[in-house]
Amino acid sequence: MARTSTIARRLLAGAVLLGTVLAGTAFAEGTASASSAPVVYAARNNGWHGYTRPGTFIFGNGGAPYLTALQWKSWGSGSAWGTGKLWTQKPGCSPSYKCTYSSRWAGIYLSTVRTHNGVQYYARMAVEFFVSGKARWVAGWFGIHGGTVPYWQFPAVFPYL
Repeated sequence: MARTSTIARRLLAGAVLLGTVLAGTAFAEGTASASSAPVVYAARNNGWHGYTRPGTFIFGNGGAPYLTALQWKSWGSGSAWGTGKLWTQKPGCSPSYKCTYSSRWAGIYLSTVRTHNGVQYYARMAVEFFVSGKARWVAGWFGIHGGTVPYWQFPAVFPYL
């Protein structure tokens, strides 16, 4: 009988210790996620799927520009900055499946933090690139633009992101 109660006490003490450790871990994870940096949605043209420091951005289909080899220099609570390659087709080339892509350096700046279902995300993207030796910036917004699926919308100017 004494041996059974000793085993029971040890099991109970172990359960209490395990519960305390797990509760501390859950609290720490909740704190970390509450203060974590925002995500960016639709890096693969896929709506509300969130990414942290994506290596690629795909904006559309059939000839749409895209970004690769992204290296994020910073990813903070209010903005993110990275560089990579912007891949585009020559304007006016048609049909697009026969057109080759060329790449150029690009800087990507994410800002304007908003919240969707309790998740903070970057809603504005500005892309810097060079055309004929001159720097250009194109800025776009993530959201639902007249439909049901959110996406990145940019002005209808080259490189037509």
